[in-house]
Amino acid sequence: MGLTVPPLVFISDVVLLLVIGYAAFYALRRINRYEEPLNRFLVITAFSLLLASIGRFIDVVDDFAANPETFAPLEGALYFFSIVGVAYGIINYIRSVERRIFPVPSGEIRDGNLPPGGFLYLGEREEIFEFLGSCEVPALVVTRSPWKYKEFCESAQTLWITQASESGVGPTKLHVILDSAVKFLQSGGRLVVIDCLEVLILYNDFHSVFRFLSTLRDYAVEAGSTVLLIVGRSTVGDRELMMLKREFIPVKDLEELLRTSS
Repeated sequence: MGLTVPPLVFISDVVLLLVIGYAAFYALRRINRYEEPLNRFLVITAFSLLLASIGRFIDVVDDFAANPETFAPLEGALYFFSIVGVAYGIINYIRSVERRIFPVPSGEIRDGNLPPGGFLYLGEREEIFEFLGSCEVPALVVTRSPWKYKEFCESAQTLWITQASESGVGPTKLHVILDSAVKFLQSGGRLVVIDCLEVLILYNDFHSVFRFLSTLRDYAVEAGSTVLLIVGRSTVGDRELMMLKREFIPVKDLEELLRTSS
């Protein structure tokens, strides 16, 4: 029984077998070494690559077969399930990572007592902690200091604005921040707090940030939700502040936002 294909085809089949086999072995060695969702991704990937390795082995054997079409259906099935498995593993892993980085409302969704629209607060940041506890609605805080909110407001979820970690979002990625906030609102969120305006302006020009905030406000109005913009007194100039006040209603006291039932 001799080689029935050109030598170059045989060499490429062997190389692919070695590469896929090594990748499967590499993934198998790392199963149960990491936490979820990475471990689940490794299990799915290792199994899928193992199927592909079997398919490649059969393909190498076919290079010596007089009738290589005999194993063609089996090879096709192995490749089909291996490709589906790898695709499923990648999509599942990406979705798991996104759920960890980009929060969605959890627990019971309540309408709460906040008026829809955009509001601007020029007071002290510390007052936001008490406010979040008072409004009792699913809230997302876009901030540079997520640990502060986790310490004082367990019910509030945070989106960390940072360039130093894969667990957050870079300040220049306004489209990603907007997408995360919009998905939060569309999933039942009732309040988005922007507590990092100075950082967003530092890494972007003001007009880009203003367009981002205006778009977010429009989505909030459509969803019947609220956007609260925390602005430090030295964050923006008078002209920029006037532009913000055209889109966001200024409030002197956060308690003004709370509606009391009659």
